[in-house]
Amino acid sequence: MNSFKKISLNKGEMSVYEIGKLKLHAYKTNDFIDDEVFIIEKNSKAVIIESPCFYDNNQELEQYINEKGMDVAGVLLSYHMAGGTFLSKTKKYATKNAAEYGTNGGGADLIRNFANSFGDIFDSSIHTVTDYITEGTVNIGGIDFIIIPTNDAFDIEIPEINVV
Repeated sequence: MNSFKKISLNKGEMSVYEIGKLKLHAYKTNDFIDDEVFIIEKNSKAVIIESPCFYDNNQELEQYINEKGMDVAGVLLSYHMAGGTFLSKTKKYATKNAAEYGTNGGGADLIRNFANSFGDIFDSSIHTVTDYITEGTVNIGGIDFIIIPTNDAFDIEIPEINVV
């Protein structure tokens, strides 16, 4: 998995790994918090893991997704719920404890602190969870994800590419 294609975008950069039938698009945002967002793609269906938090990254990533012709089946949100304008009409998945942490707990505190630090360039709007998931296997867009609860939210195992 050391072989990948690097794509420079206006602000961030994408590293694309082909792993069997899946593609992993790792988006390095190059923002102030040096965030990463992952896209798991299979048969042109895509699942996003986490959300960018700055408006310019939201727009850049949405443009990339559109240019690649991906059909986004959903966004998995875990430890923060910031960036609510990103793919606003797409299904958003989280566990109940992740939603609580992201809207009222430590994740919400993090969002408030970032909004105070970065001002209007930071998308402090909160994603609305449309589908609650629980421990175990969930299939989104034809891809299996194993949801592993943590104290605050959840981790994600992707068996098809052997990663957590």
